[in-house]
Amino acid sequence: MDANKLWMLRDFIGTNKVLFRIPVYQRNYDWSESNCNRLLDDIYTIMECGEKHFLGTIVFMAAKSGGFTLQEYVIIDGQQRLTTLMLILKALSIVAKEHEDDCYHEIEESYLHNKYCDEEYKVKLKPIKTDNNQFLLLLKGKIDEMDEDTHIFQNFILCKERIEKWVEKGKKTSDILDALTKLEIVEIILTKGEDDPQVIFESINSTGLELSNADLIRNYLLMNSDDQEKLYEDYWLPIEKKLRNRMDYSNLEDFFTQYIVYKTSKPVSNRQIYNRFVQLFKDNGYSHESSLKELLYYAGMYSAFVNKNTIYSQRIKDILYRLHILNQTTCYPFLFHIFDDFNNHIIDENILEKTLQFILAYLLRRMVCGVPSNSLRGLFTYLYNRIFKVTTNKQKYYESLNKFLFTISSKDVVPTSSDFHRFLTTANIYSNPALCRFLLLDIENGDGNEKLQAENLTIEHIMPQTLNADWNYISPEEHGMYLHTLGNLSVTGYNSELSNKSFKEKQEIIRDNSKAIVLNSDILDKDTWQITDIQERGTRLANIITNRYQIDCIKDDAIEFEYIETITLNDYDSITGKKLVSFRLFDVSYRQNKYALMLLDVVKLLDKRVPEKLKRLAENNFSFNTTKKKYTHINTNGVGMRSPWKVTEGVYLETNLSAWSCIRFIDSLLAEYGIDKKQFMINVVAEESSEITEDENE
Repeated sequence: MDANKLWMLRDFIGTNKVLFRIPVYQRNYDWSESNCNRLLDDIYTIMECGEKHFLGTIVFMAAKSGGFTLQEYVIIDGQQRLTTLMLILKALSIVAKEHEDDCYHEIEESYLHNKYCDEEYKVKLKPIKTDNNQFLLLLKGKIDEMDEDTHIFQNFILCKERIEKWVEKGKKTSDILDALTKLEIVEIILTKGEDDPQVIFESINSTGLELSNADLIRNYLLMNSDDQEKLYEDYWLPIEKKLRNRMDYSNLEDFFTQYIVYKTSKPVSNRQIYNRFVQLFKDNGYSHESSLKELLYYAGMYSAFVNKNTIYSQRIKDILYRLHILNQTTCYPFLFHIFDDFNNHIIDENILEKTLQFILAYLLRRMVCGVPSNSLRGLFTYLYNRIFKVTTNKQKYYESLNKFLFTISSKDVVPTSSDFHRFLTTANIYSNPALCRFLLLDIENGDGNEKLQAENLTIEHIMPQTLNADWNYISPEEHGMYLHTLGNLSVTGYNSELSNKSFKEKQEIIRDNSKAIVLNSDILDKDTWQITDIQERGTRLANIITNRYQIDCIKDDAIEFEYIETITLNDYDSITGKKLVSFRLFDVSYRQNKYALMLLDVVKLLDKRVPEKLKRLAENNFSFNTTKKKYTHINTNGVGMRSPWKVTEGVYLETNLSAWSCIRFIDSLLAEYGIDKKQFMINVVAEESSEITEDENE
């Protein structure tokens, strides 16, 4: 590695027969307007004071290309500054030509082109493919054919306009060119075979170079590959095309976050993404091509998540669109799993649709009911593995997802239909713009009427946010309670704000500007707008949403989320150290994961079956203990118990018991009640599943 200080224009760009190639592993040219303006400001300062300006470091690797007469430099770091300077030079060339300044020839022949090279090597800068097409059009003067959404075009126009203003103020184009000659750089030349460009690149990035995780991952996969051009064309470029939105690459960045969570089943922060990807690459023995091939596969799925993929059915796209506009991205790692199962024919389109609809309804219920979202990331990170750890659950795919979310004991349980409906009528919907817009448009569009688009629509209050004389019949308390609820909200056309106008005026605006038939049917036929009207309309609209996103709870005892082992009262000595899953009594299964709570459940079931028996046991200070030291396990007041639990009035139960003691207690109770012990059994987590053993034997 060699480092030298030199002039950017005269000693670097102005060198005869040189080609600056931006390798495919580099990001696109994406300097912002502010970046360009900062450099242009520096150039103007040079013209004003005449002093040199340090532009930074250019890192490159020298390689021969096009015969011994042409020197190729592969740019490792510095392409943004180099490309921007080329755009400034082209803009300056055009302005100089318009003003018949001779420096036009110097710029074209010494800095933008290699005057004496073959046509193939005339242009000194060769950006990556997408940028190169635009750059060549610019150099050929075909500006009208350029893509106006690219940074190449936009920054060229910016540079040209700034230069033209300088000339209008009296600066000569030769003065501007002279200022460019005072830009100083340090060149760092890497030696092939001795310096690892990946190590150098990562070292530069660690010092503060603003590169995205997607940039770093691309560099990692392409930089040291022998066939980087092929990998770029076959994989990376298609990945970008699937996910980018014009020149916005944010989907690409988000994709890698969700992909790593999906692959590792662990949460990841933004600063961890690149290192986690590298570790994933190494741990799984990927080649550069196999990794890119897999990324392309999942990018195809992700493009559907962000509404860029059209290969799925309209119904699937509609559900994904709803998730997208609700900004519920935390479910994407789980969606990777289910779309992968769909692609591998484990589930059909009907199951895929039902599963997606369930996830949408579940998330919508949470949002409406105000359940905090901070647990969602962890839930969806582990959800697939928790449900389908027992692989036979895939035979009941939707049912297993449904049962799991309805039976978990944390705050992630599915909000009930009654809570969902209640919050729809009473909650402050307006405070969450995405949710508010979603509900109003979904109510209208889901009924087969003319589709309303989110664009150019304004969310409006019928009862206004500020009361005036026209609304003096509404009390301040009622106003605060119902103002932002669903029953008081509607949509109108763009810029048709209802403000605090009278109800009659608002009716006319709604009639003239809103096509929302379902939403407004009970607004237009009213003479006044009362609190009772808001309540009735809120109930009507809530009924529409509740019915549309109804979820029926599935109960299926055959679905378990752990490989289980069944233990009867004949072998309860083996219970120690086993994790409880459920128990069965009188041919009915009950989920329970605490032995003491299972004991309490059994006591209540027995008391319901044989009333008054439990009270007699309490009066007699029942104990199942057969040791010399006598303990009381059921009595009338809890005295003498270490952890008494009140079962009912006058009946207390000892709960400070080991798993073995709980089972022994139940065994004794069944005997007291005259019930065959075969009526009771428990399910515990098995140490190893029979399915796994069979697979291993194969």
